[in-house]
Amino acid sequence: MQWHINVSGKDQHDPREFVVGASAVRIGRAKEVEIRLAAADISRVHCTLSRVGRRVQIRDSSRNGTFVREGTKWVRVHGESEVELPVTLRAGAWTLDVAAQPAAVSAMVELADAAATWEQSVLLRSSDLPTVHEAIMVFDLCESSLIANQDDHMAFHLKQRLMQIAEPVLEYFGRRFFKNTGDGFLATFHEPAAALDAAIALEQRIQQRNQRTSNEAIHYRVALHYGAVWTLDAGGDDIHGNDVNIAFRIEGVKADDFAGAVSSLPRRDRILCSRAFLSAVSGDRLNGVLSGHVVCGEAQLKGISERVTIHWLRTPYSRG
Repeated sequence: MQWHINVSGKDQHDPREFVVGASAVRIGRAKEVEIRLAAADISRVHCTLSRVGRRVQIRDSSRNGTFVREGTKWVRVHGESEVELPVTLRAGAWTLDVAAQPAAVSAMVELADAAATWEQSVLLRSSDLPTVHEAIMVFDLCESSLIANQDDHMAFHLKQRLMQIAEPVLEYFGRRFFKNTGDGFLATFHEPAAALDAAIALEQRIQQRNQRTSNEAIHYRVALHYGAVWTLDAGGDDIHGNDVNIAFRIEGVKADDFAGAVSSLPRRDRILCSRAFLSAVSGDRLNGVLSGHVVCGEAQLKGISERVTIHWLRTPYSRG
């Protein structure tokens, strides 16, 4: 099924048509959503549409509300609501007419697009790619699947709370790229020192939140790396590269991945980094914000040919 969504502003100005093949469609002003509405009265992720059989589930996550038209009235969505397709929604000053494109039409469109793409595809040389060197941060919310299995609502709350904490911190320290990964996020910074400061600030705010609440604690793993990333506009707002893969592998590294015995490697609530990242930050800066750092050793990361030397960055919240 493909989503067929017509969007128009107040008084039907600036009409736009979207055909989206994703199973869920996010609408908001953030860069990573499927339908972006850049307006002050639109939240970063204003609402999310998910297909449930022949119906659509609407999940509102906005400040100003998402509304469904029922006859001549607009009814506000509180949390989640299921309605029949087609449906007309209102978000801020925007009206969205949502329908499902028939499967046969979707298949014909996809085949035609695939044929056209195949005819026009070329192999790009690495020298032609828009590559930059940046600090890469990968953040993972630990044990979210286990929490969801026990209490799905709590798992959703923790993810929402994490984003509420993380987004202003990342903005403050000048993140360039951000992508929600479901159980965490991927972010990049032009300056490695800014990425380090952001990681420490995130840990501080999360630990303070954990101490104040009776809800489930937010446990985390943070990985920091420095290397080359590249992006293709045709592929959407995303980053790629071997160094991105290295950052993700550092986040989930285990004691068994190291060549020798590892004396200090917390299972969670940790900030790890590569030697490449550590070398990109001045010694004075490291000494000014860290309690120290421990060399964990050389790790053989899955899918990475060369071993990567990993350090555990100790902060006032580190244990062990």
